[in-house]
Amino acid sequence: MGLQITRILELTTNDATVQESTVQLKLDGNLVQLPSRLAQLVIPHLKHAEAAWESNGTAGTTPWLFAGLNPAHPIQSQYIYLKLRRLGLGGLAGRNTARLALAADVPASILASLTGTSIDNATDWTNLVKRNWTDYIASRRSDGWLGPV
Repeated sequence: MGLQITRILELTTNDATVQESTVQLKLDGNLVQLPSRLAQLVIPHLKHAEAAWESNGTAGTTPWLFAGLNPAHPIQSQYIYLKLRRLGLGGLAGRNTARLALAADVPASILASLTGTSIDNATDWTNLVKRNWTDYIASRRSDGWLGPV
């Protein structure tokens, strides 16, 4: 999905919505549907995190999706990085692939918002896939959608 691991660790159980076999995450106020393979992994983890929160709710005020040993804090990013490496999963390659795919489909401002990166970084990604959104933005301005010019 192009998110940095540190941003994923900031998610709470309230940021995930499950309806039947679909899972949506709330990112910057927008609901993003997870691919089915990822949803299959998230559903049991979410149930475990909610159960852990119910039993340790007095230890903190935030129901972390990825709670640490101290339930008042999310798990540390170093631990996740090590665990992913042991499984042969590199976060950077997957994140870069997701950002390239997103950069081909959305303007840089949306890419920056969704992935938690800077607008300059998102612009670099959109330039890398050679997608030019200026015509789209100009047409939206003429529709009055983006406000006055």
